Amino acid sequence: MDIVILDLEWNAAYSRRLRGYINEIIEFGAVKCGPDLKARSVFSCFVKPQVGKHISSTISSLTSITDENLEEGLSFMQAAARFKRWAGDCVLMTWGTSDILTLIENCRYFSGREEVPFLSHYVDLQRYAQVQMGWGTSTQVGLSRAAELLELDVSGMEHHRAKDDSLMTLEILKQVYDEKAIAPFVDICDREFYRRMTFKTSYVCDLGSPLIEAGHLRFSCPKCGGEAKRVTRWNLKNKSFRAEFACKSCGHPFGGRLIIKQKYEGLSVNKKTFPLPEIQEPRKAVPGLLGNMRLEMPEGVGLLRFPAFDSLPVVNHCFSTRVGGVSKGEFASMNLGTNRGDPNENVAENFRLFCRAAGFEAESLVAGAQDHHVNIRQVGLPERGIGIWREKDMESIDGLCTDVPGVTLVIYTADCVPLYFVDPEHHAIGLAHAGWRGTAAGMAKVMAERMQAAFGTDPRKLITAIGPSICKACFEVDEPVAAEFLKLENAEKFVSLPTEADVKYHVDLWECNRQFLLQAGVREENITVGGVCTMCESDLIFSHRRTRGHRGSNCAMLALQ
Repeated sequence: MDIVILDLEWNAAYSRRLRGYINEIIEFGAVKCGPDLKARSVFSCFVKPQVGKHISSTISSLTSITDENLEEGLSFMQAAARFKRWAGDCVLMTWGTSDILTLIENCRYFSGREEVPFLSHYVDLQRYAQVQMGWGTSTQVGLSRAAELLELDVSGMEHHRAKDDSLMTLEILKQVYDEKAIAPFVDICDREFYRRMTFKTSYVCDLGSPLIEAGHLRFSCPKCGGEAKRVTRWNLKNKSFRAEFACKSCGHPFGGRLIIKQKYEGLSVNKKTFPLPEIQEPRKAVPGLLGNMRLEMPEGVGLLRFPAFDSLPVVNHCFSTRVGGVSKGEFASMNLGTNRGDPNENVAENFRLFCRAAGFEAESLVAGAQDHHVNIRQVGLPERGIGIWREKDMESIDGLCTDVPGVTLVIYTADCVPLYFVDPEHHAIGLAHAGWRGTAAGMAKVMAERMQAAFGTDPRKLITAIGPSICKACFEVDEPVAAEFLKLENAEKFVSLPTEADVKYHVDLWECNRQFLLQAGVREENITVGGVCTMCESDLIFSHRRTRGHRGSNCAMLALQ
């Protein structure tokens, strides 16, 4: 039976039918060889997109494929039929399962059947190579990295082009091939294979789940190996459970993280310990410029303001710092978060101190329950005090707007992006919380459109600002998060791809929000980027990432005078 090594290139396209994105294949590339691993023929063809109108600039830059290249391409079904005739009876191999999953996705979309017509036997060559070479399987080794580890000369091959990537994969196979060793990695592509391949791993996020056993929750001391006692409540963050522990034998304190996944093969339990962060005291703040903002110290309380808003007497605005409050320890000292573990009386006193120093009426504050969506609520005098002095009645609200004086909009952040909106013509304001999810979902544009609908705001006259939050250099992410941004227009302006020196993606949340504001019609000269990074300035501003969650909360505030 022949061996066929397949590589695909694809473009994320929005499908109205799916009401979501599909990875639409735009290029097939493959090489066929016999048991001697000598290349006998190659296959290459472009696939004309039928869902996406244009290839994204990021994919075009990555692959050098253009819309013009694809114009004369085959339809997916034509390309699949031609490939089937060329491949014949074979063992199909790919580097990792992404290509096969994308192939199944396209077959399901265009033919209504997920079975791939030319797939009878399959090998995940990436997994085989990593096992064969002793590289381990806990992290995936990319194609170019594998070639580098094997010291292969692939200088004449164009990475991220389907045919050349398939040829590069063949060169890797030649280095690691062993007929007996690879046999257990050959899958027969029956119904069970498809169920396993398309099974969606889910996270267990409820400690009361019957799947969780008592042993899953026990941790051992990383210092002496002794049994540890949990000293804080479990906290669910980003689909992982976290708690603090102390060793019963040596007293060593540490943090424990627990991730439980329901996989096709069964339950996966991953435990990690980590050192607890040192508590960083707030620095002695000195008034002056910080980035494109101004640090002020009225009554000993540190707050940040935009000089660009000085010409807007219609509003009062600010962003809090850690300086000038009464909280202690990791909350020192101006913690304004009510759900962090800081005593409520401390938080209440901090709000009173901060409002007095910043010129806000404490009773006028109103806050929503933020959960990283793009829902916005218009508020007025009846909502004063909600979320601060009164119970929250606004679930899943990450943006607030009003045209009523005497109402102070409040959002919480600790690395996420605060977005300020002022309409001086209609005396209306908006304040939004944009984490990475909200940023990618276009919160900046959503707020501009909401104010236009509610108050008649002309986006061209809207004055906006992007407040203190994590900068691009500090915001390093893995591929799943980066993929949400790579789908967006102008992604090359705010996403940096991994390099040999830095294997992580980096996302510029400031620039991404700025691009959405421009798309909404806001003039470039009416957008101020504060340029203050919460992680770089963590001794002045609370940063979730810097402290691994051991922190208080900052607040952005905005009110009509």
